[in-house]
Amino acid sequence: MSFALPDKLEKLIAPYQGNASIVVTGFLPGDHKVYSLFGDPADTPDCAPEDLIFEIGSISKVFTALLLALLTEQGKIDPDRPIKDLCDEFSSAPLQLTPLSLATHMSGLPRLHIPIWKAMIQGAGDDPYSEFSRDDLVAWLRVWSSQEPRKKPGHAYSNLAFGLLGEVLALSQSRPFLEMLRDELFSPLGMNETSACLSPQQKKRFARPHDNRGRPVVPWSFKALAGAGALRSSAGDLALFSSRVADALSNPTTTLDRAIGRCAEPLIGLGPRGKKEPVSQCLGWLSMKLDPTTPRMLFHDGGTAGSTSALYICPEKRAALTILANRGVAAGLWSSLKLSWSNPHRLANDVFAKL
Repeated sequence: MSFALPDKLEKLIAPYQGNASIVVTGFLPGDHKVYSLFGDPADTPDCAPEDLIFEIGSISKVFTALLLALLTEQGKIDPDRPIKDLCDEFSSAPLQLTPLSLATHMSGLPRLHIPIWKAMIQGAGDDPYSEFSRDDLVAWLRVWSSQEPRKKPGHAYSNLAFGLLGEVLALSQSRPFLEMLRDELFSPLGMNETSACLSPQQKKRFARPHDNRGRPVVPWSFKALAGAGALRSSAGDLALFSSRVADALSNPTTTLDRAIGRCAEPLIGLGPRGKKEPVSQCLGWLSMKLDPTTPRMLFHDGGTAGSTSALYICPEKRAALTILANRGVAAGLWSSLKLSWSNPHRLANDVFAKL
Protein backbone atom coordinates (compact mmCIF):
# COMPACT_ATOMS: atom_id res chain seq x y z
CA MET A 1 0.00 0.00 0.00
CA SER A 2 1.48 3.38 -1.00
CA PHE A 3 0.89 6.76 0.58
CA ALA A 4 0.98 10.10 -1.21
CA LEU A 5 2.09 13.22 0.57
CA PRO A 6 -0.79 15.24 2.06
CA ASP A 7 -1.92 18.21 -0.02
CA LYS A 8 -1.30 20.57 2.88
CA LEU A 9 2.33 19.52 3.23
CA GLU A 10 3.35 21.89 0.44
CA LYS A 11 1.79 24.79 2.35
CA LEU A 12 3.43 23.60 5.53
CA ILE A 13 6.96 23.59 4.13
CA ALA A 14 6.68 26.77 2.01
CA PRO A 15 7.98 29.13 4.75
CA TYR A 16 11.04 26.91 5.21
CA GLN A 17 12.13 27.21 1.59
CA GLY A 18 14.43 29.88 0.19
CA ASN A 19 17.60 30.59 -1.74
CA ALA A 20 20.28 27.88 -1.48
CA SER A 21 18.19 25.88 0.96
CA ILE A 22 17.01 22.29 1.00
CA VAL A 23 14.08 20.92 2.97
CA VAL A 24 13.58 17.28 3.92
CA THR A 25 10.26 16.03 5.21
CA GLY A 26 9.46 12.74 6.85
CA PHE A 27 5.81 11.70 6.88
CA LEU A 28 4.89 8.64 8.90
CA PRO A 29 1.30 7.45 8.55
CA GLY A 30 1.24 4.36 10.77
CA ASP A 31 4.00 1.91 9.88
CA HIS A 32 4.80 3.59 6.56
CA LYS A 33 7.50 6.18 5.96
CA VAL A 34 7.53 8.72 3.13
CA TYR A 35 10.55 11.00 2.76
CA SER A 36 10.76 13.93 0.37
CA LEU A 37 13.42 16.45 -0.59
CA PHE A 38 12.66 19.98 -1.75
CA GLY A 39 15.31 22.33 -3.10
CA ASP A 40 18.25 22.32 -5.50
CA PRO A 41 19.65 18.76 -5.83
CA ALA A 42 22.94 20.26 -7.06
CA ASP A 43 23.56 21.65 -3.58
CA THR A 44 22.53 18.47 -1.80
CA PRO A 45 24.92 15.84 -0.41
CA ASP A 46 24.75 12.59 -2.35
CA CYS A 47 22.55 10.42 -0.16
CA ALA A 48 18.91 9.53 0.45
CA PRO A 49 16.81 12.38 1.90
CA GLU A 50 16.30 10.54 5.18
CA ASP A 51 20.09 10.27 5.63
CA LEU A 52 20.80 13.99 5.34
CA ILE A 53 21.89 15.45 8.65
CA PHE A 54 20.72 18.85 9.90
CA GLU A 55 21.06 21.00 12.98
CA ILE A 56 17.85 20.41 14.94
CA GLY A 57 18.31 23.25 17.43
CA SER A 58 15.76 23.22 20.22
CA ILE A 59 14.34 19.81 19.34
CA SER A 60 17.39 18.83 21.41
CA LYS A 61 15.32 19.86 24.44
CA VAL A 62 13.03 16.87 23.87
CA PHE A 63 15.98 14.55 24.46
CA THR A 64 17.32 16.54 27.42
CA ALA A 65 13.89 16.22 29.05
CA LEU A 66 13.73 12.53 28.14
CA LEU A 67 17.08 11.94 29.85
CA LEU A 68 15.69 13.60 32.98
CA ALA A 69 12.59 11.39 32.80
CA LEU A 70 14.70 8.26 32.36
CA LEU A 71 16.94 9.08 35.33
CA THR A 72 13.76 9.76 37.33
CA GLU A 73 12.29 6.38 36.37
CA GLN A 74 15.59 4.74 37.33
CA GLY A 75 15.46 6.39 40.75
CA LYS A 76 18.70 8.28 40.12
CA ILE A 77 17.34 11.81 40.46
CA ASP A 78 14.44 13.59 42.14
CA PRO A 79 12.97 16.09 39.66
CA ASP A 80 11.44 18.16 42.48
CA ARG A 81 14.65 18.57 44.45
CA PRO A 82 16.34 22.01 44.23
CA ILE A 83 19.42 21.89 42.04
CA LYS A 84 21.45 23.49 44.85
CA ASP A 85 21.03 20.18 46.69
CA LEU A 86 21.99 18.12 43.64
CA CYS A 87 25.19 19.92 42.63
CA ASP A 88 27.65 21.83 44.80
CA GLU A 89 28.49 24.01 41.81
CA PHE A 90 24.99 25.51 41.91
CA SER A 91 24.75 26.02 45.66
CA SER A 92 23.73 29.64 45.15
CA ALA A 93 20.64 28.72 43.09
CA PRO A 94 17.25 29.63 44.57
CA LEU A 95 14.86 26.88 45.66
CA GLN A 96 12.60 27.45 42.65
CA LEU A 97 15.25 25.97 40.37
CA THR A 98 14.52 22.25 40.22
CA PRO A 99 14.99 19.81 37.32
CA LEU A 100 11.21 19.85 36.86
CA SER A 101 10.93 23.64 36.72
CA LEU A 102 13.84 23.78 34.25
CA ALA A 103 12.26 21.13 32.00
CA THR A 104 8.84 22.83 31.94
CA HIS A 105 10.01 26.44 31.45
CA MET A 106 8.73 27.35 34.93
CA SER A 107 12.08 28.31 36.44
CA GLY A 108 11.90 32.07 36.02
CA LEU A 109 15.21 32.08 34.15
CA PRO A 110 15.49 34.39 31.14
CA ARG A 111 15.53 33.06 27.60
CA LEU A 112 19.26 33.70 27.07
CA HIS A 113 22.35 34.36 29.14
CA ILE A 114 22.50 37.83 27.61
CA PRO A 115 19.61 40.31 27.64
CA ILE A 116 17.25 39.97 24.67
CA TRP A 117 17.52 43.69 23.89
CA LYS A 118 21.31 43.45 23.72
CA ALA A 119 21.15 40.40 21.43
CA MET A 120 18.71 42.19 19.10
CA ILE A 121 20.64 45.46 18.95
CA GLN A 122 24.25 44.28 19.12
CA GLY A 123 23.79 40.74 17.83
CA ALA A 124 24.80 37.58 19.61
CA GLY A 125 27.66 36.65 17.31
CA ASP A 126 27.95 33.99 14.64
CA ASP A 127 28.18 31.18 17.19
CA PRO A 128 26.56 32.63 20.32
CA TYR A 129 26.86 29.64 22.67
CA SER A 130 30.32 28.38 21.71
CA GLU A 131 32.33 30.17 24.41
CA PHE A 132 29.83 30.00 27.29
CA SER A 133 31.44 27.45 29.61
CA ARG A 134 30.31 25.71 32.79
CA ASP A 135 32.35 28.20 34.81
CA ASP A 136 30.57 31.02 32.99
CA LEU A 137 27.21 29.44 33.80
CA VAL A 138 28.08 29.04 37.48
CA ALA A 139 29.22 32.66 37.68
CA TRP A 140 26.16 33.93 35.76
CA LEU A 141 23.77 32.00 38.00
CA ARG A 142 25.46 33.30 41.14
CA VAL A 143 24.94 36.91 40.02
CA TRP A 144 21.37 36.29 38.86
CA SER A 145 20.46 34.53 42.09
CA SER A 146 21.67 37.51 44.15
CA GLN A 147 19.74 40.05 42.07
CA GLU A 148 16.53 38.37 40.97
CA PRO A 149 13.52 38.90 43.28
CA ARG A 150 12.03 35.63 44.56
CA LYS A 151 8.58 35.94 43.06
CA LYS A 152 6.64 32.92 41.88
CA PRO A 153 7.65 32.40 38.24
CA GLY A 154 5.23 31.80 35.41
CA HIS A 155 5.73 29.93 32.16
CA ALA A 156 8.48 31.51 30.05
CA TYR A 157 10.49 29.69 27.38
CA SER A 158 14.16 29.51 28.32
CA ASN A 159 17.15 28.15 26.44
CA LEU A 160 19.21 28.94 29.50
CA ALA A 161 17.03 26.67 31.66
CA PHE A 162 17.55 23.65 29.43
CA GLY A 163 21.26 24.34 29.15
CA LEU A 164 21.40 24.45 32.93
CA LEU A 165 19.36 21.24 33.13
CA GLY A 166 21.91 19.43 30.98
CA GLU A 167 24.69 20.53 33.33
CA VAL A 168 22.69 19.50 36.40
CA LEU A 169 22.14 16.03 34.96
CA ALA A 170 25.83 15.69 34.11
CA LEU A 171 27.11 16.88 37.48
CA SER A 172 24.59 14.92 39.53
CA GLN A 173 25.47 11.69 37.72
CA SER A 174 29.22 12.43 37.37
CA ARG A 175 29.03 11.74 33.62
CA PRO A 176 29.35 13.98 30.55
CA PHE A 177 25.93 15.10 29.34
CA LEU A 178 26.43 14.16 25.68
CA GLU A 179 27.81 10.76 26.69
CA MET A 180 24.64 10.07 28.68
CA LEU A 181 22.46 11.04 25.73
CA ARG A 182 24.38 8.61 23.54
CA ASP A 183 24.49 5.69 25.94
CA GLU A 184 21.10 6.01 27.63
CA LEU A 185 18.96 7.24 24.72
CA PHE A 186 20.40 7.20 21.22
CA SER A 187 22.04 3.77 21.31
CA PRO A 188 18.96 1.99 22.75
CA LEU A 189 16.73 3.86 20.28
CA GLY A 190 18.95 2.98 17.30
CA MET A 191 19.47 6.68 16.54
CA ASN A 192 22.98 6.36 15.16
CA GLU A 193 22.85 9.64 13.21
CA THR A 194 21.99 11.84 16.19
CA SER A 195 24.85 13.57 17.97
CA ALA A 196 26.40 16.93 18.70
CA CYS A 197 29.71 15.82 17.16
CA LEU A 198 29.58 14.29 13.68
CA SER A 199 31.97 11.68 12.34
CA PRO A 200 33.91 12.43 9.11
CA GLN A 201 31.44 10.25 7.19
CA GLN A 202 28.45 12.06 8.71
CA LYS A 203 29.95 15.45 7.91
CA LYS A 204 29.73 14.53 4.22
CA ARG A 205 25.96 14.25 4.67
CA PHE A 206 25.56 17.40 6.73
CA ALA A 207 23.31 20.07 5.20
CA ARG A 208 25.39 23.24 5.45
CA PRO A 209 23.41 25.95 7.28
CA HIS A 210 22.37 29.15 5.46
CA ASP A 211 20.79 32.33 6.75
CA ASN A 212 17.38 33.45 5.52
CA ARG A 213 19.05 35.25 2.58
CA GLY A 214 20.81 32.11 1.39
CA ARG A 215 24.29 32.94 2.69
CA PRO A 216 26.33 30.16 4.36
CA VAL A 217 26.68 30.54 8.12
CA VAL A 218 28.64 28.75 10.83
CA PRO A 219 26.92 25.76 12.48
CA TRP A 220 26.31 26.46 16.15
CA SER A 221 28.42 24.75 18.81
CA PHE A 222 27.82 24.48 22.53
CA LYS A 223 29.69 24.10 25.80
CA ALA A 224 27.63 24.53 28.98
CA LEU A 225 24.29 24.98 27.22
CA ALA A 226 24.34 21.83 25.08
CA GLY A 227 21.03 20.68 26.58
CA ALA A 228 19.30 23.58 24.89
CA GLY A 229 20.18 22.91 21.26
CA ALA A 230 23.43 21.13 20.43
CA LEU A 231 22.17 18.14 18.45
CA ARG A 232 22.23 17.25 14.77
CA SER A 233 19.97 14.53 13.40
CA SER A 234 18.29 13.12 10.31
CA ALA A 235 14.72 12.55 9.19
CA GLY A 236 15.41 8.82 9.41
CA ASP A 237 16.50 9.00 13.04
CA LEU A 238 13.59 11.23 14.01
CA ALA A 239 11.26 8.75 12.31
CA LEU A 240 12.70 5.96 14.47
CA PHE A 241 12.17 8.09 17.55
CA SER A 242 8.62 9.04 16.54
CA SER A 243 7.67 5.39 16.05
CA ARG A 244 9.10 4.50 19.45
CA VAL A 245 7.15 7.33 21.09
CA ALA A 246 3.90 6.08 19.57
CA ASP A 247 4.65 2.49 20.63
CA ALA A 248 5.67 3.52 24.15
CA LEU A 249 2.50 5.54 24.71
CA SER A 250 0.26 2.69 23.56
CA ASN A 251 2.11 -0.21 25.20
CA PRO A 252 4.93 0.72 27.60
CA THR A 253 7.11 -2.29 28.40
CA THR A 254 10.51 -0.85 29.40
CA THR A 255 11.88 1.83 31.68
CA LEU A 256 12.66 3.93 28.62
CA ASP A 257 9.04 3.54 27.46
CA ARG A 258 7.81 4.77 30.82
CA ALA A 259 10.17 7.74 30.59
CA ILE A 260 8.74 8.56 27.16
CA GLY A 261 5.26 8.41 28.67
CA ARG A 262 6.30 10.67 31.53
CA CYS A 263 7.49 13.25 28.98
CA ALA A 264 4.14 13.20 27.16
CA GLU A 265 2.01 14.04 30.21
CA PRO A 266 0.50 17.56 30.08
CA LEU A 267 1.72 19.37 33.19
CA ILE A 268 1.24 23.12 32.76
CA GLY A 269 -1.95 24.37 31.13
CA LEU A 270 -1.27 27.15 28.64
CA GLY A 271 -4.86 27.51 27.47
CA PRO A 272 -7.42 30.05 28.67
CA ARG A 273 -7.43 30.34 32.48
CA GLY A 274 -4.71 27.70 32.71
CA LYS A 275 -6.62 24.95 30.92
CA LYS A 276 -4.57 22.14 29.38
CA GLU A 277 -6.32 22.51 26.01
CA PRO A 278 -5.62 23.59 23.38
CA VAL A 279 -1.97 23.78 24.52
CA SER A 280 -0.06 22.52 27.54
CA GLN A 281 3.56 22.16 28.54
CA CYS A 282 4.95 18.68 29.08
CA LEU A 283 8.51 17.71 29.93
CA GLY A 284 10.17 19.22 26.88
CA TRP A 285 7.22 18.75 24.53
CA LEU A 286 4.23 20.96 23.94
CA SER A 287 0.94 19.05 23.85
CA MET A 288 -1.59 20.42 21.37
CA LYS A 289 -5.24 19.51 20.85
CA LEU A 290 -6.56 22.29 18.69
CA ASP A 291 -10.14 21.02 18.38
CA PRO A 292 -12.28 18.78 20.61
CA THR A 293 -12.68 16.24 17.80
CA THR A 294 -9.10 16.16 16.48
CA PRO A 295 -6.28 14.05 17.93
CA ARG A 296 -3.59 15.36 20.25
CA MET A 297 -0.16 16.26 18.89
CA LEU A 298 3.22 16.44 20.60
CA PHE A 299 5.32 19.24 19.16
CA HIS A 300 8.72 20.88 19.32
CA ASP A 301 10.63 22.97 16.84
CA GLY A 302 14.16 24.25 16.54
CA GLY A 303 15.98 27.17 15.03
CA THR A 304 19.61 28.26 14.70
CA ALA A 305 21.17 30.99 12.57
CA GLY A 306 21.18 28.62 9.60
CA SER A 307 18.73 25.75 10.21
CA THR A 308 15.07 25.29 11.11
CA SER A 309 13.21 22.19 12.17
CA ALA A 310 9.86 20.94 13.43
CA LEU A 311 8.66 17.62 14.79
CA TYR A 312 4.99 16.69 15.24
CA ILE A 313 3.91 13.33 16.64
CA CYS A 314 0.27 12.21 16.76
CA PRO A 315 0.20 9.19 19.10
CA GLU A 316 -3.47 8.36 18.48
CA LYS A 317 -2.87 7.93 14.75
CA ARG A 318 0.65 6.50 15.17
CA ALA A 319 1.72 9.24 12.79
CA ALA A 320 4.46 11.83 12.71
CA LEU A 321 5.69 14.69 10.58
CA THR A 322 9.27 15.97 10.49
CA ILE A 323 10.53 19.09 8.70
CA LEU A 324 14.27 19.78 8.47
CA ALA A 325 15.71 22.76 6.58
CA ASN A 326 19.17 24.27 6.25
CA ARG A 327 17.76 27.80 6.30
CA GLY A 328 17.65 29.98 9.39
CA VAL A 329 14.00 30.98 9.20
CA ALA A 330 13.69 31.88 12.87
CA ALA A 331 16.79 34.11 12.73
CA GLY A 332 15.13 36.56 10.33
CA LEU A 333 12.25 38.78 11.42
CA TRP A 334 10.34 38.64 8.14
CA SER A 335 10.92 34.93 7.52
CA SER A 336 9.92 34.04 11.09
CA LEU A 337 6.74 36.11 10.75
CA LYS A 338 5.88 34.33 7.51
CA LEU A 339 6.32 30.99 9.26
CA SER A 340 4.05 32.08 12.11
CA TRP A 341 1.41 33.51 9.76
CA SER A 342 1.30 30.23 7.83
CA ASN A 343 -0.31 28.66 10.94
CA PRO A 344 1.81 25.48 10.82
CA HIS A 345 0.16 23.87 13.84
CA ARG A 346 -3.24 24.06 12.19
CA LEU A 347 -1.86 22.61 8.96
CA ALA A 348 -0.22 19.72 10.84
CA ASN A 349 -3.41 19.19 12.83
CA ASP A 350 -5.42 18.92 9.61
CA VAL A 351 -2.94 16.42 8.16
CA PHE A 352 -3.32 14.10 11.15
CA ALA A 353 -7.08 14.57 11.39
CA LYS A 354 -7.55 13.19 7.87
CA LEU A 355 -5.58 10.00 8.41
